[in-house]
Amino acid sequence: MRLPALLLAGLLASTALTSARAQPREEARVGLQTETSSIDPHFALVGANQTVAQHLFDPMLGSDRNLRPVPGLTSFTNPEPDLWEFRVREGARFQDGTPVTARDILFSLQRMPKVPNSPAPFIRMAGAVVEMQVVDDSTIRLRSRGPDPSVILNAMTAYVVPEHVAKDATTADFNAGRAAIGSGPWRFREWQPGSRIALERNDDYWGEKPAFARASLRPVANDAARLAALLAGDLDLIDAVPPGEIVRLRGNKAVGISSASSSRMIYLALDQSGDSTPFVTGKDGKPLPQNPLRDARVRRALSMGINRQAIVERVLSGASRPAGQLAVEGQIGYAPDLAAPAFDAEAAKRLLAEAGYPDGFRITLHSPNNRYIEDDKTSQAVAQFWTRIGIETRVEVMPSNVFFTRAGKREFSAFLIGFGHTTGDSWLGLSQVLHSFDQAKGLGGLNRGRYSSPRFDRMIDEARTVADLDQRGALLRQAQEVAFREEAGIIPLHVPNNTWAHRAGLSYEAGLDENTLTQHLRLAP
Repeated sequence: MRLPALLLAGLLASTALTSARAQPREEARVGLQTETSSIDPHFALVGANQTVAQHLFDPMLGSDRNLRPVPGLTSFTNPEPDLWEFRVREGARFQDGTPVTARDILFSLQRMPKVPNSPAPFIRMAGAVVEMQVVDDSTIRLRSRGPDPSVILNAMTAYVVPEHVAKDATTADFNAGRAAIGSGPWRFREWQPGSRIALERNDDYWGEKPAFARASLRPVANDAARLAALLAGDLDLIDAVPPGEIVRLRGNKAVGISSASSSRMIYLALDQSGDSTPFVTGKDGKPLPQNPLRDARVRRALSMGINRQAIVERVLSGASRPAGQLAVEGQIGYAPDLAAPAFDAEAAKRLLAEAGYPDGFRITLHSPNNRYIEDDKTSQAVAQFWTRIGIETRVEVMPSNVFFTRAGKREFSAFLIGFGHTTGDSWLGLSQVLHSFDQAKGLGGLNRGRYSSPRFDRMIDEARTVADLDQRGALLRQAQEVAFREEAGIIPLHVPNNTWAHRAGLSYEAGLDENTLTQHLRLAP
């Protein structure tokens, strides 16, 4: 059934929604586009997993509306240029009643980079810190490799688990609930993969408590089904509202809309790791003598061969903006003059010929079909543009849990993916997505295409220790010039808007961080 027809059906369902509004439920029922791959908060540094983690676990630090660090489970000071001291909030307890201590933080930081089989490992804090010392039950000190503001940025996604529970626990123990004990606003009750995560309110939470006694997080990958469930009154909140339906929903009094600009860039990653790549061949299907994606001229051609504005207008109904860089407006390191590459199919063909591919080649573009707004349709549009410049392109889509596992193993040649900033400083994203992979330094953990540029790396390495915001921003802007304008290390596509829909009588606090958090769903005043 097509979405417009569902909306007509939804108008008939407004009576059910009105009835539900008159009798508020004890349980918040939330429909999510993408399902987590684990309850373990340290398993994967990807959006769907972090959404669930923020229900159950607290990171060391919180964030304000602009994704700048603020005190949360801990507060921090910087008594020496390379020394960072964190103090646990008084009265903070895990959901089993035991107090949160500095030893739990130490254990969590040591565990994060070592979780087996992680498709997106938490290596960045380990790379920034050279020494960790528990001072007392409430205080831990971290020594960095020289002055390094990234320690604070990394603390914003450093989830704390109790040592006495998680010391011998596996990811499977978290998934079964045996180790799913945090200090967050919700308690874990049950996870039925493919069906729902059941939660109950943590009445002993140190912060603002959820409005509902229980919550149910349900994965509903299909846009039409997710929207129909809201309109029928079966869900109270859904994320990833299809852009083409926003105007119609605003005219439905039984539904409320909450939107926010995004901190996520959707981009194409290209395999540059070796002389061959699995999904690129000549047009005759035979292997090529070398991997064309390692040539910056080919990457630039692929970039300028995409009409981003057409994708925004025709695929995303205007609910996005073309992107030319990883940083988003307002972030430290955002470059106002680094616009989205102009569409120029003829120039793209000339660059391909200059690189030795006048007749192009054949490629497969991989994509999730339930992670980002219209992700599969965006990939199909990219394939059409590439085919027009001589790159015969096939698209293969798959559920996000399969996609991220394969992307983490670097099985693709070209793939659509996104990065959402968790802080107001673009260094963290640039150092993870584009810096050469270096596990010892905690850099390049999300660089799945293995782009590597000594010039870019030097600028990022230098910016790491610069606390002055003007100097830091200048270095990050220069680094982006290299990665995007000169070398096309990855191909930026667009920055989407985020839109949630909820039943009338409720309100939802939308945010830059994109995560769908049930603690932000409340009864309307």
